[in-house]
Amino acid sequence: MIKTIIIDDEDHCTARVLNLIEQHPNTFDVLATCNTVDLALKVVPVMQPDLVFLDIQIHDKTGFNFLQEIDKVSFKVIFTTAFDNYAIKAFKYSAIDYLLKPIDKDDFDGAINRLKEDLNSKNIESQIQSLFKNLKPNTKKVITIPSLTGFETLKVDDIIHLEADTSYTHIYTSNNKLMVSKPIKYYEDLLDENIFFKTHKSHLINLDHVKQYYKGKQSYVVMSNDSQVPISVRKKDEFLKRFD
Repeated sequence: MIKTIIIDDEDHCTARVLNLIEQHPNTFDVLATCNTVDLALKVVPVMQPDLVFLDIQIHDKTGFNFLQEIDKVSFKVIFTTAFDNYAIKAFKYSAIDYLLKPIDKDDFDGAINRLKEDLNSKNIESQIQSLFKNLKPNTKKVITIPSLTGFETLKVDDIIHLEADTSYTHIYTSNNKLMVSKPIKYYEDLLDENIFFKTHKSHLINLDHVKQYYKGKQSYVVMSNDSQVPISVRKKDEFLKRFD
C-alpha cells in the first residue's frame, strides 16, 4: 500500500483525487488530507508518507513553499494544478509528475503507473532541487535524466545532440553519453525549439554546439564533440535559415 497524503485547499479537488484513488483498490492508504501549508508541515513529517498529491496554489501559499520548509523530502510528489503555465516546463525538466485540473482519469492512471515503476527511487531530493533551479527566471536550466541507478542532472546548455534508437534516446555531452528509455520526440517537445533543431528523423542538435557545416548530396554538421550529424534534404533549407 502506498501511504498517501493529499494537500489541496479546494474540497472538490481533494474529493476528485480520493475518487480516483478508490478506483485503484489495495493500492493506496490515505493517511490524511490537508487544506493549508501550515497543517501539511505538521502532518507530513509525523506520518511519513510515500506519496503526496500537492496543489500549487494553497490559499496565500504554494506547494513550493511547503517543499522548501520540509527538512528532507523523502516522499514522491505529484503536483496538481489548474494552470498550464511556466511551472509545467520546470516539472518536465526535473522529471517530476503533475496532473492538470480537472484531473482526467487516464492522466491519473498514467501517473500512478509511472509512480509504481519508480516508487523505490531515492532521488526525489535531487529532483526537487532541480525543480527549484528551473523555476528561477533567467537561470540556466537543468534537466533530470533517469538512469539505471536513479537520475543524472545535466545542464541543458551542455547537451550537444540527441540520437534516436527505436524507443530509446542517446544523449551526448562533451564528456558523456547517456541512453534514456524515452523516445526522441519526448525531448523534441521538451527542449527549447529556438536552440534545439531536428536535422533528421533520428537526430536533434543543439545549434550552439555546431562547429562546421558541410553541404553536398548528404549534408551534415560537425558538432563541438567532433561527431558528425546528418541533415536530411527536407530539413536543409530550414537549418540554413537558422544561421542567416
